[in-house]
Amino acid sequence: MSTYQEFQHALRTTGRYETAAATRPVETLRISPLNSFRYAFTIIGIAVRCAVRHLFRRLDYDIWGRTCMAAVTFAEKLGGVMTFEGFEQRAAYDGPVVYVSNHMSTLETFVFPATLLTFGKIAIVLKKSLAEIPLVGKAALRIGCIPITRKNAREDLKTVLEVGAQRLAEGHSILLFPQGTRQAVFDGKKFNSLGSKLAERAGVPVVPLAVKTDFLKTGKWIKDFGEVDPNKPIRFACGPVLPATLGARATHDQSIAFITSKLKEWGAPTTDDE
Repeated sequence: MSTYQEFQHALRTTGRYETAAATRPVETLRISPLNSFRYAFTIIGIAVRCAVRHLFRRLDYDIWGRTCMAAVTFAEKLGGVMTFEGFEQRAAYDGPVVYVSNHMSTLETFVFPATLLTFGKIAIVLKKSLAEIPLVGKAALRIGCIPITRKNAREDLKTVLEVGAQRLAEGHSILLFPQGTRQAVFDGKKFNSLGSKLAERAGVPVVPLAVKTDFLKTGKWIKDFGEVDPNKPIRFACGPVLPATLGARATHDQSIAFITSKLKEWGAPTTDDE
């Protein structure tokens, strides 16, 4: 397991990070309810620590990233094998971007801050209900996250275009999950073009991100906390930096093509397979 500094240094200088071979399990691991509970507790702990830091006016981007690093290190501790690739493309571009990613589990929500803060400040577009959670919501707003309703498409478009453009002008990159909700099977038709529209308006590139995080399944009773299967590899891939001059339609289509291609490469299901 690497430290936060080592993890970010690897992404910044090589564009890659892999769980060390010496720490990888040599045999199939048992799925344990206890481990599922322990990982859920880790995720809750990240949110609580950020909230407490905010309460004492000590929450900043460095602390946010360091705290979220626990989502990486504890997954490895449970036997998960993590791979990050393609981030040399992001490292080569100096400036804010709009990231668009598929959404498979809660895991990427907590891994992305540690990952993307390597390349500068970020603001995540999230559900308004999350921003209304006592303390936790205030902490999310403190670090620039953008809440949307996910019920009123017109209102959400206006919010993202206006507030997102402001964040970009301030030097933040924006992270969106255009699917709107977690999906085990990626469907490009449900991947909206909001990120590409924002990027075109603000004149910044789009960077697609592909994730395979079925290591943590969606919970039956509480969606955020499901079963952990340590035998499922955890994968993150960064796509090309797509310039705004291509136009929103082209950056949107190319983002979907990149994510679909990566998921197929990893053996993850997409609607193209059906």
